[in-house]
Amino acid sequence: MNKILGIFGLLLFVCLFTTVMSDSFISEYNLYNITRWSALFGILSIGVAFVIITGGIDLSIGSVVGLVACLLPMLVTEYGVSSFWSVLIVIAVAGGIGLLHGLLITRLDLQPFVVTLCGLLFYRGLARWITDDNTLGFGQDYDDSLRLLAIGKPCSWATMLLLGGIILAVYGVWKLRRYRRQSLETAQPATAAAWISAWSTPVIGILLALVGSSRFWLGWESGPGTALFQMAGYQVRGLGIHVSAEGQMMPSTVMKYLGALLFVPTVSLFLYWGWASGHSGARRVRWPLVTVIVSSLCLFYCVWQLVPLYRSAVDDDVWQVGAVQVTGSLLKTLLMLIVFVVVGSVIGSIGWLISVAAAASPKAKALIPFLVTTAVMTLAGQTHLAATMVPMPMLVLIVLAIAASVFLNRTVYGRYLLALGRNEEAARYSGINTKRMIVVAYVLCGLAAGLGGVLFALDVNSVQPSGFGNFYELYAIAAAVLGGCSLRGGEGNILGVVIGAAVMRVLYNAINILGISTKLEFAIIGIVILAGAVVDVVVKRIVARRAVRAAEQLAGPTR
Repeated sequence: MNKILGIFGLLLFVCLFTTVMSDSFISEYNLYNITRWSALFGILSIGVAFVIITGGIDLSIGSVVGLVACLLPMLVTEYGVSSFWSVLIVIAVAGGIGLLHGLLITRLDLQPFVVTLCGLLFYRGLARWITDDNTLGFGQDYDDSLRLLAIGKPCSWATMLLLGGIILAVYGVWKLRRYRRQSLETAQPATAAAWISAWSTPVIGILLALVGSSRFWLGWESGPGTALFQMAGYQVRGLGIHVSAEGQMMPSTVMKYLGALLFVPTVSLFLYWGWASGHSGARRVRWPLVTVIVSSLCLFYCVWQLVPLYRSAVDDDVWQVGAVQVTGSLLKTLLMLIVFVVVGSVIGSIGWLISVAAAASPKAKALIPFLVTTAVMTLAGQTHLAATMVPMPMLVLIVLAIAASVFLNRTVYGRYLLALGRNEEAARYSGINTKRMIVVAYVLCGLAAGLGGVLFALDVNSVQPSGFGNFYELYAIAAAVLGGCSLRGGEGNILGVVIGAAVMRVLYNAINILGISTKLEFAIIGIVILAGAVVDVVVKRIVARRAVRAAEQLAGPTR
């Protein structure tokens, strides 16, 4: 949970900083592009996460994406293979590549780095050879059929909130009944923190469903929707629901006011429980709270004074700052750094306050999911996110993420992967077929790369074999590591990986929107990834030291 909150805080920081500096970040067009590309890279990141969890690595993902993206238009346009079978064939090829990697690593004891590095070179060269290095595409003939897998817009985010809220509320009620039955069977009264944690899931689900349903409060008209895909000669369409412009903006309004209405008492209760946990708790919560207040006031000042100055500055002008003359470009850079530090201070101080209050009181810790939900609702209500359409790759990512999360956390094979990553020799002695699980991990990575290659090719509609998919493996690996996957193996969380992929794309988008030179793109992304890794290590050490100190205090003085 701490890792997920940490990477989510980084995502929130980048989004908040970019929004403060430029209003175009929260436009519907930009939000749609961010979600679409985040979904595409999220699919690749989930695949490589399974390999990293086992302690391996896959450097060939970008080349596999390029090979699959070249094979698909060749099969469809040149050889006349049906769209359905073409997609299955290229994904099967990608799965076969993953199988080959797994067998080379397990049967010949080759290093994963060597195998996948050779694959990176071989598949890129193979793609250029079979296409004669010519650019491929689908043209305009498949815009209403096959390409809808990548460019389709089946529903709005408000509809997704409605469906997701209903599912979450039903799951929460089922979990609450199960928890109550277990409490009765054990005859042990549940603590207040346990009840808060049990009730938070259905309540959050109801809130999300309420926000999503508000889109239809002013009425709607139904009819045939946009085409989703074509199967066996028939075109499958979604249900078209048309609402007024006021109805489209209603979810944002409800999120803004409902989130603010619930956020204030939630924060008050959270702080009260953290403060009332004893003298040490009050003393520990005091300074983080002061830091949050001071940094928030600095942020308000930046929005009020510095940001308008930043937007009015012209690069070629000369500005008088006190007794010093500075160019407009230098002034904008200085203002950007100031706002960057202030926004980082706000997010960091809030994270410090949450961690201290959660450590002081179990009830405050149980309230964190509801606190985060109301805060995100309040911030998202300021944007057009609810009225933005959901790209089809996002639905694919959601389904894939749920299936991957269930496989990793709810099946014995997922536990085998985690055990294999922690200690391969111990896993082997415990009866786990480690070689088979390594092969499974690489096959899953290959299948995800194949699916990603299909969606990338359909989205771009112009595949250049020499460069398509370059550096995609680095983006996927970075997203997985940011999301909590340890390169040593044995650790990983699918939700964190998805958020990590979103961080990578939001960073790239922020660089373009803020007018930062694209020559610094990789430098900035590298610095952020390094900073995230350093913060993760530092936090781990602090937590370990606190645990040791608490254990020593509990044990008492030794003779």
